[in-house]
Parts: sequence; C-alpha cells; structure tokens
Amino acid sequence: MGIFLSVTSVVGKPKSDVVNSLSKYTISTGGGLKEETLSIENSNCCIIAESDGNTTIFNSYAYNEWDASSEFISRDLNAPVFSFHIHDGDLWMYILFENGVATDQFNPIPDYWDDNISEPEIESWKGNAAVVSNLSGTLKPNGIERYLVRWDLDAQDVPKAYPDDQYGQEDWQLLDFMRRLRLPYPLNNDDLPQGQTYKIWTRDLPLEPNASETSQVKLSDKKSAKPWWRLW
Repeated sequence: MGIFLSVTSVVGKPKSDVVNSLSKYTISTGGGLKEETLSIENSNCCIIAESDGNTTIFNSYAYNEWDASSEFISRDLNAPVFSFHIHDGDLWMYILFENGVATDQFNPIPDYWDDNISEPEIESWKGNAAVVSNLSGTLKPNGIERYLVRWDLDAQDVPKAYPDDQYGQEDWQLLDFMRRLRLPYPLNNDDLPQGQTYKIWTRDLPLEPNASETSQVKLSDKKSAKPWWRLW
C-alpha cells in the first residue's frame, strides 16, 4: 500500500490571506481553524507555509475536502489554486482552479480508475503547459511540459523529465513539479513541518477527543508506525 497525500498551493497570495480564506471555508462547513502546535500524525493537523509569494497547505491524512477547499479559496481570493493529490503511491495529479473555476487538470494515468473512459475524458486530463507556465510570469511552457505526459506503465528506464529533477515518473515527481513553479512544500528534509501547524476541523472532519498535541513527530521516530506521508 502506498501514500495518499493532498496539498493545496495558492499562487501569488501570502500566508495570511490563505489562512483567512481557509478559515472561512471551515466555518462554512460548521468547523474552524486555529493556530496550534500539533503532530503531523494528528488527523486535525494541517501545515501552512509561504515562500516566493506563494502559499501551500499540507492536509492531514483524514482530510478529504482538498478539491472543495481549493475551489473555495480560489474563488474567495480570486487566485489560481492547485489541488494536488498523490493516490496510493501510484500517481500524482492536479486540478487547477482560477477564480473558482477549474481551468486545467492533469493525471498521468487517466484511465487509472476506469479502463473504459472516453477519449475526450482522457484528453481532458492531459494538462496544459501554457496555462500553467503563464501563472509564473517567467516560466516557459517547455520548462514543465515534460511532466505533463501520459505514463507508459510498461516502459523500462524512463528518463527524468529534466536533468536536475530528483524523481522520475513516480508519485514524488510532484515535488519536482512544485519546485519548478516555486510552490513551497511544507515538510523539510527531516520530514518535520516547515511552516505553522494548525488545528482544522469541518463537518466531515470532526475534532479528535485529544486533538491538542505539542510534540512534532519526526519520521525517524515513527518508523515502526509506517507514517502515512511516506511510501510504505
């Protein structure tokens, strides 16, 4: 079994604006958002980090509203927002919202859930390098277009999309893609939060009985527990 991961990256907005918008979303669902020091293994923990003028929300394993909250934040802030997802360690994908409208989407295995989907639906998941690169103002389409390809699952020794990438055609290629777009990833190399942790709850994500935890859990301290944010 592989990793399930979701992150929301907001283009061109500071952390303060994103925190306020996410708080609005949680309130609209009967929940809330509160700055608090939590372990990333807490189901009510999210991490929010800013760099290069962009802000990313790292969601907990129990949070299933990444598309809904990304759409809300995009509409609320009138901003481009990526809803990124890694599914079971098999693929990474995104939906790009602009002003609350989905304008682009990518899945390298578009028939992953259904072998019989139509060609138009397959085409709809190709991703558009021109649309994405336009968000940065400096990045050219050829700087990311090699990520936006359909994976050949029978291919051997597939090269990395770009020579300076860390990952090839695998789930963690998402990090190379985010790096190209200067989108922060809120965990450092030691798998500790690189940003402020928050307690988040919604109608579908109630608070744990003991939701307050003051310790930050390192990956190395939890190896036996098979952390959800790393491959098992």
